[in-house]
This record gives sequence, C-alpha cells and structure tokens, in this order.
Amino acid sequence: MTEVRRGRKLFREPLPTALAIGAVILMIGAFLPWAQGMIGFLPVSFGGMDGAADGLILATLALVLLLLAWKDDFTEPIGGIRRWLPLVVGLICVGIWVLGWQSANLAFSHWADDDGRGSIVAGYWVAGVGVAIVAIVGAVITLRPRVGEPRMPVPQLRAPRRDDIPEVVAWVGGVVGALVLGAAALALFEPVSVGIPLLFFGSIGAMLGVHWGRSLGRRLRRLVG
Repeated sequence: MTEVRRGRKLFREPLPTALAIGAVILMIGAFLPWAQGMIGFLPVSFGGMDGAADGLILATLALVLLLLAWKDDFTEPIGGIRRWLPLVVGLICVGIWVLGWQSANLAFSHWADDDGRGSIVAGYWVAGVGVAIVAIVGAVITLRPRVGEPRMPVPQLRAPRRDDIPEVVAWVGGVVGALVLGAAALALFEPVSVGIPLLFFGSIGAMLGVHWGRSLGRRLRRLVG
C-alpha cells in the first residue's frame, strides 16, 4: 500500500519550507538597523522603519509569503494569479531592498551635513539574504513544471478572439488604475515618506482597475457579439 504523507507541505516539502525560511530571515532583517554612524560623539542609526519605511513594506511582503507557504495548494495551480504571485512578490522585494540602499545613503548625506559619517551594517545584509532566498525560491515555484505539465507552455501568436476582450481590458484597467492612484500618492506625500502610500494606492488602483476593466470588457464582448 502507498503511504499517505500527512501534515502540511510547509513541514515536509523543500520549496514551501525554503520560502518560509527566507520570509522569516527577511522579516528579521527588516526590523534591524540598516546603517549606523556618528555625528560628533552622538551615535545615530537608520533602519527599515525609518525614512520611506522600506523595511515595513518588506516585512509586510514577508508575511504574505509566509501565508502562501502555509497554504497546501499554493505550489499546485497551473495558471492564474496564484501561480505568478511568488515570483512577482519576490521581484518586488528585490526592488524595495535596492530602494533601501538609496534611503540609507540619503541618511548618510544628512549625517554628513552635520559633520557625521556612517556605513551599512549587518541588518541590511540580513534582509538581503532573505530577499535573495524568496526571489530565487519564488521564481522556482512559479516556473517549475506542474504535475501533468511537462514544461512551461510556450506562448503562441493567434488571432484575437471575442472572449479575450474582458481579460485584455481588465489588464489595461489594472495598469491604468495603478498608475493613476500611484501618481496621486506621489502628488500627496513627500518623497521621503511616499513608499507605503505609493504601494497602498497603487495596489488599490490596480484592484479597482481590474474590477472595472473586466466589467467593461464583458459589456464590450456582448456588444461585439
């Protein structure tokens, strides 16, 4: 008889386990100091919660990845947003981590104005290790073949069909919504603190744009048909 393995995949399969480990490391690094220095005899530090709060964004994304790793079925979908989410979130983490380097150097320039100095410290690199793990594992989870799918499907050109209208308009709506509300965040908030509002506004705009775009696309499909 075939033995049935029990328990969550998080505790018995390498990909969910590796993703969860990377997310935990990332979350720890997000709350550690990223840069430290001195202004005269006064010690100063810069962390992920300072400035644009890049560390808070990374910690939030790490929590999302932990929830994904906890779900038994997140490595199984052949298509759709759930398949691409680990890769997309991993790439976003890389981008936010790079922005953290820029924020730390901006802090250095402010310290230098007061005859101070500083340097990147271990906390930033701890976050970088977590970012590297979740980005690599997320890419593997997304791009690996599924059961019954010997290889990733190769996109093929074909003539557009009427059934494509809702999805195309939904994607366009999502991009437009993210751009519009992202621009609103840039206009409303100072550059040093725009990180979280930009992510929040952009996400809300994308979700609303997809919703309204798909609704509009369905109406267009009926009109064309």
